[in-house]
Amino acid sequence: MSLEWFHRMENATRLGLPDLCETFDDFEIMFDTNTTTFHPEFVFSIQTLDDVEEFCIVNFDPNNQEFYSFYFHEEANIQSKVIFGDVDELLGFVHASFHEYVGDIDEEDLFEQDMDDLDEGLSEETLLYGDDQEIEYEELVHSDEDDLEELKEQVEWISNDKHIHIEDEDRDQYSIHLKLGKDIETGDGVLYRHTIMKHDDQDIEDEMIFYFKEDEASYIADLLNEYLGQRSH
Repeated sequence: MSLEWFHRMENATRLGLPDLCETFDDFEIMFDTNTTTFHPEFVFSIQTLDDVEEFCIVNFDPNNQEFYSFYFHEEANIQSKVIFGDVDELLGFVHASFHEYVGDIDEEDLFEQDMDDLDEGLSEETLLYGDDQEIEYEELVHSDEDDLEELKEQVEWISNDKHIHIEDEDRDQYSIHLKLGKDIETGDGVLYRHTIMKHDDQDIEDEMIFYFKEDEASYIADLLNEYLGQRSH
């Protein structure tokens, strides 16, 4: 594991941060690093009258040599991992996070497409972080029955169906149907999950499709292995 890129990006970020936004002049913006965590961090903060408040954290994965952060959109209830390829993409994300934090840019202005497009069954959104700076990410798709049926017609299923029955400590029962496929047009991976939960004699049903890029597959597998490792301890 090497931190060479971490330190090179740190230097480039320190050089580029002061000129990133004129509004920064009205605030005391602080940039710190934390190398004591499992994934070292870039921490961006604002000095307020009473405290120092963090508005953006960017992590570095030394194993996969990638910088990433997370963005949560409250209305769409989506938590997305954003991966940065260079310092311009990273600074663009910091810029957007700053303006969202201080509240002088509407949250929807950070998106290239209106989040209402999510209801139309889109599998990708593009976040804008400044002029001509775009970072694409995958997201979870929840859609109505007609949209899901249309999406499933575009998938070549490559796994056997997995049917799982689970009973938890509260005696809730879960019937889960999983299968894996590939989008015919894009080649993206597709995970389908259909769940029926029996709770207090009521059936609660949920159906979803999750899209992921081929390059993401090994990372997703690593995350699942980490989860299983934690569960075994």
